[in-house]
Amino acid sequence: MTITPLFISGCNFHNETGQRGPKPFPAVSVPAMLSGQDAAEYAAEHFWNRYFDSTASWAGISDTLIGGVRQEDMTAAVREYLLALWSIPYDRAFKAQTHLMTLAETSLERDTSGHIYDWFTATMESALWNPLSELRNEGLYIPVIESILRTRRTGEHYSTYYQQQLTTCRNNSPGTPAADFTFTDAKGHPHSLYGTPGEYTLLLFSNPGCPACRGIISLLKDSPMINSMVRDGRMTLLSIYIDEDVAEWFKGLSDYPEEWITGYNQDLTIRDQLVYDVRAIPSLYLLDRDKKVLFKDISPNMLMLQLERL
Repeated sequence: MTITPLFISGCNFHNETGQRGPKPFPAVSVPAMLSGQDAAEYAAEHFWNRYFDSTASWAGISDTLIGGVRQEDMTAAVREYLLALWSIPYDRAFKAQTHLMTLAETSLERDTSGHIYDWFTATMESALWNPLSELRNEGLYIPVIESILRTRRTGEHYSTYYQQQLTTCRNNSPGTPAADFTFTDAKGHPHSLYGTPGEYTLLLFSNPGCPACRGIISLLKDSPMINSMVRDGRMTLLSIYIDEDVAEWFKGLSDYPEEWITGYNQDLTIRDQLVYDVRAIPSLYLLDRDKKVLFKDISPNMLMLQLERL
């Protein structure tokens, strides 16, 4: 997947030296004594230090350079960084994101145009908030929104927009207890989320007849790892329909494996009261034994990577 950043273009200015061409992205240097998870966490938390140190000599706006580095190299660096965040515990990834936005805010002191800062916030929004992004992660987008609101670089209209984003991101965010809800199965029996068993619960919001839903259902039911976890009782796969056309839901029941729990949210609170702010269907949540959110609206590919680490 390619992350397509949204950036603020402007007039072509040059850096202070004038004679230098684009510079390579200054990669993080991990101390030799670190390895494995320690090295990954260090790399994520220090990923941008050298870059922002290097932008101190940059003074201007460019259509093709971000702080003196080619835009395509910056985009590749963002992807590498986000993949690094996905490889470490959420609390450490959140800390790294907070550190990045602190560096970006500090850059505003010398880059009064805000070109670098605006590129970062727009690129992070594209990668972490867009429901079609493979790397989407609302929890890791929170430090970005908080920074945008703190710097007041948007007008009142956009401030409201980002406040709404923040509310959505904080709803059932990683590390918090998932909101309970009731659902009805095909036999008319009532159930609740917290009444479902399993060391892990994979919660899928899906619609009948939805091509993307069928694609995810096929991927999940063909996964040896998921099938093994379901068979061993480690995972409960719960598929929930959140709209009102129950007749259509019944027609699509054959799409779901018998081992899964399927139901519909009869009182429509998930949709109408935003108990879960489902921005796009399908949507996957991974919960632990206590129904704490491990991953929210995680993409199928990233889910498979995370399951390998359980």
